[in-house]
Amino acid sequence: MAVNWIQAALVIIDVQKAIDADYWHKQGARNNPEAEQVIARLLEYWRSRHWPIVHVRHSSHSPESAYHARSPGFAFKLKVQTGVKELVVTKRENSGFVNTSLHAELKQLRCDKLVICGVTTNHSVDATVRHARALGYAVRLVTDGCAAFPLALPSGDMVSAQQVHDIFCANLACEYAELVTSDQLMA
Repeated sequence: MAVNWIQAALVIIDVQKAIDADYWHKQGARNNPEAEQVIARLLEYWRSRHWPIVHVRHSSHSPESAYHARSPGFAFKLKVQTGVKELVVTKRENSGFVNTSLHAELKQLRCDKLVICGVTTNHSVDATVRHARALGYAVRLVTDGCAAFPLALPSGDMVSAQQVHDIFCANLACEYAELVTSDQLMA
């Protein structure tokens, strides 16, 4: 049976100023520097239809982290600021569902379909997509609304940011999410 994606919740993961911290860039630049612009377009699209929007933000346990609540990096990036009546969920673990109100809030909204985007593809986006699917949600992952950084393998070899992104997207496509671009989604 085909899924009707009307009124799916847009879930934006960890698009905070902290993603620009030096820590993330130590291995090199991320892929898809346009991700925030894509997410801003998705926000505009969702807002014009009055569909549910959830902003998930990370709050690190470590006071030294750019994602710590007392750090300037904790704030959402300007292009993806929250709007009136948009849900904000703060997480302290990798998945947006672990020890948060996200699942309960989505159930209260009667949302069983999620469109997910954010950073980074191989961290919180991956964990949240997998968890959402395990909870029974239908999930679409907006591939051009996500980004990853290069990754050093145990051997010392480097995997490019684009390869990291592509590998994690391909893995999620196996059984966890339908992969879409923002243009496909808004067509």
